[in-house]
Amino acid sequence: MSNDILTFRRAATALTLAGALPFIGLVAAMAALEPPTNLTASFWLMVYATVILSFLGGIRWGLALSNPEAGWTPLAISVLPALAGWVIVPYAILIQQVPSPAWFLAYAVFFALHLGWDWLSGSVPSWFKTLRMTVSVIVIASLVGAWGIRQFMA
Repeated sequence: MSNDILTFRRAATALTLAGALPFIGLVAAMAALEPPTNLTASFWLMVYATVILSFLGGIRWGLALSNPEAGWTPLAISVLPALAGWVIVPYAILIQQVPSPAWFLAYAVFFALHLGWDWLSGSVPSWFKTLRMTVSVIVIASLVGAWGIRQFMA
């Protein structure tokens, strides 16, 4: 493996792992802060989860663009993670005003489904699948932790 490829993979790994830090930090803030400040951390966690779902969909969009022989279906499916997340945020914030703990489980399921899609895909490089597994476990555990905090500590 060339130095350029190794440097690229290290950078991708560092940046991907760094992307998990806000999940951990916001869940810690939810647990440590007093109401109503901990609700602010809940809202930010939901927004950040939505942004990352959108980012993951963007990765799939890029992979679909690089393989036009696969047709339009992968393009259409790649927007679903973003749409799912952006449906939850306005509903939870504008309508519910205090997000239900169940929304964090919904986000965890969306991340798990996206991980499964990436894991089964032939278009995702194998080294990235391993990285996605690691980060997805952190993200999903954080979201389940957020559910537990909102369910049992709020």
